[in-house]
Amino acid sequence: MINMASEDRKLMKELITWSCSDQELERRWDATVKVMEEKGVDYLVIAQRSDYLGQYVKWFTDMPTWDEYGATVIFSKDKEIVTIYCSGGFDEEQQPWRPSNSFPESYCCRGVARRWARGYFPSINYTAAYDAEIVVHELKDRGKIKVGIVGTAFMTVQCHEYVKANLTNAEFVDFTDDIDAIKAIKSPEEIEMIREVVKLQDEVLFGLRDFIKPGMREIDIYAEMRNQSHKRGAENGIFLLGTNSYNKAAVWYNEHFHSNRVIQKGDTITLLNEANCSNGMYGHVSGIYSLGDPSPALVENMRICNEVDKFVRDRLVDGADCNVIFDEFNAFLKSIGQPPETRLLGHSQGYCLVERPAMLPGHGETIKLAAGMNFSYHPSIVTPQAFAVTCANYFIKKDGPPELVNTFPTGEIQIIG
Repeated sequence: MINMASEDRKLMKELITWSCSDQELERRWDATVKVMEEKGVDYLVIAQRSDYLGQYVKWFTDMPTWDEYGATVIFSKDKEIVTIYCSGGFDEEQQPWRPSNSFPESYCCRGVARRWARGYFPSINYTAAYDAEIVVHELKDRGKIKVGIVGTAFMTVQCHEYVKANLTNAEFVDFTDDIDAIKAIKSPEEIEMIREVVKLQDEVLFGLRDFIKPGMREIDIYAEMRNQSHKRGAENGIFLLGTNSYNKAAVWYNEHFHSNRVIQKGDTITLLNEANCSNGMYGHVSGIYSLGDPSPALVENMRICNEVDKFVRDRLVDGADCNVIFDEFNAFLKSIGQPPETRLLGHSQGYCLVERPAMLPGHGETIKLAAGMNFSYHPSIVTPQAFAVTCANYFIKKDGPPELVNTFPTGEIQIIG
């Protein structure tokens, strides 16, 4: 068990809805240290700015980041953790600098040796390297070291440049791919965490069958999705919606683009629930609802969509190459007279809404599908008369087909009224 004051452990259990176990954190740390030792890396500098994508800080510490308010973590091969969060408490005049150890509060922090808090914001450009100054302060006297950067895409240019220019005792490597490969395969505990978020999302989409009615606005459906998700423990999420009249495509969009239209009898409503759970894990599931009998065009597009959905599902096996599946999928689309897929077809999910491995144009993916992964994909068939889509979560198995995690029937049109 991770050493923690008894009062902090008590508060953690009382105040945090769902924390992963000490054993799970230690499993992640041990797996990371093993690769660090193999590659001669002494320290990792881990960057994070968003809850939706790239939750490397959450994976290492079980603490999230929020809405572009950044966090930077230093992790050593001796499993010493130092956190730098965007908050108050930093004394600019104090010499030598010392951490305030005030934020996040100690009951949130397992295995954390020092907690720095300093106000740094991407929107206030002159603060963009403030976290980097603390990184250099922490590591400059550690002798000749090799430092791996994790989450390079989330680190500001100013932070990256400052650390590399001022930590003159260090050799730098990008360690992001190494961590992606570790966290892509979920532990049994993580699998159960994902089951909970999928259950949450299914319940919300089932409930919307009784909620959606003519006369309400699109924003009312958004609000209900958010409300029901948060009541079930979601801490964050993305919700997409599209509505249109009979025999017209109801393509989903973000709220800004689709929120004011009034729902009418005969309409089609397309939804995507991408809420997370109180444990921080993500999944996503889609649903198509028809206020009355669906149009023949929607029925036909859903038939085709279920056919292409099965094409992908049959290929979700241990050892499969995402690049090959993507190419085969486009060849299949061409063979049935459909245009090629040019978007993100499918991807793994965990603490990140979108994580590796992924099926994308460009053949850049190097991680193969493997047992223990949580994978989701979202093929769509679009014509001016109808938008059809399926989206659910699957666990890749060692042998045989993947396990469908969802109970909501994403491939069926939900008829209301």
